[in-house]
Amino acid sequence: MESIVLIIAAFLTSALSAIIGMGGGITLLGIMAIIMPTGYLVVAYHGVIQLVSNVTRTTVYRQHISKPIINRFLIGLLPGLLLSVVIIYGATMYFNAASAADLKIDFLKPAIGAYIIWFLFLRKKKKRISKEAYKWMGVVAGLATVFIGAMGPLIAPLFINDRLKKESVIATKAACQAAGHLGKMPIFFLFFNVSYIEDWRVLFPLIIAVYVGTKIGKLMLGKLPDTLFQNLFKSVLTLIAIRLILVQIW
Repeated sequence: MESIVLIIAAFLTSALSAIIGMGGGITLLGIMAIIMPTGYLVVAYHGVIQLVSNVTRTTVYRQHISKPIINRFLIGLLPGLLLSVVIIYGATMYFNAASAADLKIDFLKPAIGAYIIWFLFLRKKKKRISKEAYKWMGVVAGLATVFIGAMGPLIAPLFINDRLKKESVIATKAACQAAGHLGKMPIFFLFFNVSYIEDWRVLFPLIIAVYVGTKIGKLMLGKLPDTLFQNLFKSVLTLIAIRLILVQIW
């Protein structure tokens, strides 16, 4: 029954992300966290599933990718992932943990929620996002993708005020997220002893579900007006921010 719930959730959340560009990944992460007891496995498995989901979205919307944005993001992502490795290694040594799997780091979730609220409603609005912002966001995303599992809400606000069409928002954001999920896989393999190949029976049905969900979601996006897309994007992002802020209380 748990496997069926996860497959259905993977399908529906992937379709959601294909329609409005976000929300699916972090929703699936929450569902997996309820069903799966081991925290680091949730992040590791979720990363593989979302890698497929984001690569699929990147592929189907490939003509709309903003290469300058993804290039700047990647410049910052690598240092962010390396910083994650340093933190994991240092924390393992400091707490004298037998494995990184014994560590639990949750403080970033409410911090990201607060950042989203500030970015959307409290900061001074600018006409365009600074080019350098994507580089710095890549660094922070390299931390978020490892310690939280979903970096979509973190990078999503940057795309709202950058005059991108809905297809470009979805394609470019998906490419950024795919790079992050791919980059963290060696970290979980080396430090958490996650064997992705041995667990293929768990992952394969979920991968198929997100692939089909993305294809169906793309068909629905074509019927969504740009203005409605922007409003949905912002509304879902706000709800996710509130959930992240309250996560420690719940």
